Amino acid sequence: MTQKKTGAFLILALIILQLLSGCAKEKTSSSTNAATGGNTRTIVDQVGNSVVLPQEINRVVIASVWPLCSAYCLMFGTEKLVGLDPAIISAAENSMLIKIAPELSNLPSSFSKNGSLNAEELLKLKPDVVLYASGVMEDYDVATQAGIPAVGFSLSAKDFNAVETINSWMELLSEVMNVSYDTSKFVEYGNKMQKLVADRLNDVKEEDKPTAMIIHKYSATTLAIPGLSTWGDYWITASGARNVANENKGTPQVTVEQIYKWNPDRIYITNFSDAVPDDLYNNTLEGYDWSNVGAVKSRNVYKMPLGIYRWYVTNTDSPLTLLWLAKQHHPALFADIDMDTEIKNYYKEFYRIDLTDDDIREIYTPKRDAARGIKK
Repeated sequence: MTQKKTGAFLILALIILQLLSGCAKEKTSSSTNAATGGNTRTIVDQVGNSVVLPQEINRVVIASVWPLCSAYCLMFGTEKLVGLDPAIISAAENSMLIKIAPELSNLPSSFSKNGSLNAEELLKLKPDVVLYASGVMEDYDVATQAGIPAVGFSLSAKDFNAVETINSWMELLSEVMNVSYDTSKFVEYGNKMQKLVADRLNDVKEEDKPTAMIIHKYSATTLAIPGLSTWGDYWITASGARNVANENKGTPQVTVEQIYKWNPDRIYITNFSDAVPDDLYNNTLEGYDWSNVGAVKSRNVYKMPLGIYRWYVTNTDSPLTLLWLAKQHHPALFADIDMDTEIKNYYKEFYRIDLTDDDIREIYTPKRDAARGIKK
């Protein structure tokens, strides 16, 4: 990405933000989710809390709801961001988001250490609001006890359907910022991809679907595999495979002996781990022997891509994730779709940037550093 293209994008983003600000619609008491009252207003977040916010939000901290940054930057730019969790910055610096908003690298992050908020450091940023994930209620406790409004975004708002979840997050973001934003094109594209994938998989028998497994975290002491009620289960089943870990719920640690019993046809590694396929192919960690696992023997171990954010969780690239996985599981059914072209067209349409072939390769082969800043 050239400096000229990046500069042009930032100028365009500022113009769009100014236009949005000029036509911003304040939430009224007739809304089912928000009510106004003098210089403040009340919204209901996805945790179910009523949160009192200033009419105008000027200083935003994004804490544990890491994937939200991609949507926030797309909708509102970076001008009002005053703090990001370190894991957000590490992902951005190894993703396409940094090409759109290089200033993210310089935002304060010391308010969060090993996934825990520090109230004193947080107060120094003077935020109008802290945005956090529903699975990290400690963030809510720290922020509210410090007198800072905190808005929760639910990881299971749409039963872990990542495509629909990001749409709901963008809707809530619009309420938080008190600025209207038209998400109709995003919703339309996401619906289109879900229908395309579902229609093509409709006649595939269950026994003809490959078995798959996602490694969420992998180290000498941790092997965490998503079961039911996870992003992993959604991705695997929605894209036409069978989740071998569906006997479990959540993302528990499992033994390598259990992996031998499951013997998946496909293995995916998230960017919440610094592991790469070669670690499994070459048995780089003592205590693990992957050599007889089906996916390893057939060289079907993949690092999940990192586009605008880590593709494992919900983010504004989620429709692309669904399509990419469907192609891995059923290449013949999706042979007519050129994934490189699809990604380039999507980024041109929604992010206003032209990806190069090198950019595409970066998306498919994330660096280990993308896991930096994540609590082990």
